[in-house]
Amino acid sequence: MDQGFDNVYQLHGGIIKYGIEQEGEDFEGKCYVFDNRIGAEVNKVNPTVISECHICHNACDRMVNCSNPSCNIHIPICEACGWELHGACSEECQTNLKRREYDGTGYYQKSSNGYNPYKGFYRIKKDLVK
Repeated sequence: MDQGFDNVYQLHGGIIKYGIEQEGEDFEGKCYVFDNRIGAEVNKVNPTVISECHICHNACDRMVNCSNPSCNIHIPICEACGWELHGACSEECQTNLKRREYDGTGYYQKSSNGYNPYKGFYRIKKDLVK
C-alpha cells in the first residue's frame, strides 16, 4: 500500500452494522455518528461508559450538541449539567444571544440523512434444541 499499511480491511455496512451483527460485545463506549443520534449504542451485551461529562466530570456517555450555534461542539454532558447550562458547553456559550432552545436532548439537526443500520439486515432465529 502507498501509505505503508498491508492487509487493510473495511467493514461492509460500517461499524454500527457490524456491532448489530456481533451484538457489540467487544465494543466499549458508544459510536459517534453524524446525524441526530450523535451517539449510537453498539454493545448490547456488556455496555461500558468510557467518557465523562464535560462540565462536572462524572461518568457520562450522553452526547450533546452545544446549544450555541457559533460553538456547535459535540461533547458528553450529563442530564443535570445539560439543564443547568441550557444545553451549552460553558457559561460563555450559555449567554450567547443566538443560543438555541434546549429541550433536554441536545439534538438540533432538523432532518436525518435517512441512514438506517437495520436496512438489509435479517436476523436468523436459532432453534433451541433440548
